[in-house]
Amino acid sequence: MKKKIRFGTRKENKEIVLDQPQNEYYENISARLGIFQVVLYLSLFAFVVLSFFRNTNLITYQNFYYFFKDLGASAETVDVIGSDAVTYPTANEQSFTLYRKGLAVAGNNSVTVFTATGRQTISQTINYQNPVALGSGKYLLVYELGGTQYSLYNSYTQIYAGKSDFPLYGATISEQGMYALISRSEEYTSVVSLYSSHFSLLNRYNKNGYVMDIAINEKGTRLALLTSSVKDGLFYTELTLQEPRTDASGITVPIGDTAALSCEFTSSGGISVLCNDRICFVSKTGELQNTYAFDGKILATADLGEEGATVCLRSSVISEKIHIIVFDKSGKMLYNESTAEPIEELSRFKDSLFLLTQNGITRLNIQNGSLTSIFCTTENRHILAIDENEVLLCSPQKAEYIHIEN
Repeated sequence: MKKKIRFGTRKENKEIVLDQPQNEYYENISARLGIFQVVLYLSLFAFVVLSFFRNTNLITYQNFYYFFKDLGASAETVDVIGSDAVTYPTANEQSFTLYRKGLAVAGNNSVTVFTATGRQTISQTINYQNPVALGSGKYLLVYELGGTQYSLYNSYTQIYAGKSDFPLYGATISEQGMYALISRSEEYTSVVSLYSSHFSLLNRYNKNGYVMDIAINEKGTRLALLTSSVKDGLFYTELTLQEPRTDASGITVPIGDTAALSCEFTSSGGISVLCNDRICFVSKTGELQNTYAFDGKILATADLGEEGATVCLRSSVISEKIHIIVFDKSGKMLYNESTAEPIEELSRFKDSLFLLTQNGITRLNIQNGSLTSIFCTTENRHILAIDENEVLLCSPQKAEYIHIEN
């Protein structure tokens, strides 16, 4: 390579050419990287061709159309909220969930989806007696609790509708679109059916106990089954960790003589396990890390998520005093305080915990323990935390955006 440097005045220009020193070592590295770049391009081309021939049934004009429509809807952000509230059809039974930072509402007769900016993108007719909505990164899953119907949606349309042979008692869905359904069969008390993001059956897990809850980690590489069985008149609970695409028996973690309620993966890969008299934390390798017993207190409400877990305990059935206990991903206690005001529901986003009370909404900063409250109507309402300062307050007719800061 030669570098040209020009000198001169208005009357003349002189060009001086300087030879740049060469280094054989770096030239060899450059040549090898060039070959590696060509190999990468060829590998990418081979991958695209192979994917094309393996999925020719998925490559249609309609799928491309839905893909780009869905991409546009999911790209919306919450920088500007178009309105202070969104409205949807009322129903006797409703389920609310966040989906791609927007809101999804499943009622007896319809599924309604709003983007992060409050724009409605789906209004789909269904007929579910007890609908349950579960939001995820790729899909929204809606199933009929106690029924046999379920359906999946992206931001723009319904993309799949399925039906089980026996009633559904629970479900979960991962960020990548893998989902699992809890049902039963003629031979087993509980059957967990695991499906890929392309809606094909990957595996089926049969249990003689009652599978109370299931969870899939973010990458879809681990499935957790929380099972309770009756032994000598007492409940016994265990957690089973499975690798979805293998037939291996998995790891069984004994929880103890208790009745299971729910489980959820944290962002570190561990699992929070909620029971009627305790909360446990299991590491990603299947070791029981921490257990917190409720010591006779009654569980009022709880929230399990990627940041950890929160439980609200009542001293007795008639007591209004609530103990709020917040745990991190490994089960370390971050907050433990009491309040005289009953808590109806709670929702957590990172270091912000939002408490739905009889008189309004209270925001708890978990790091410093500060509380900020606003007064509003909360009867027959549900709360969903959007970020550390904003929540959706959902009534049977509409959802309001409420901003709270310290």
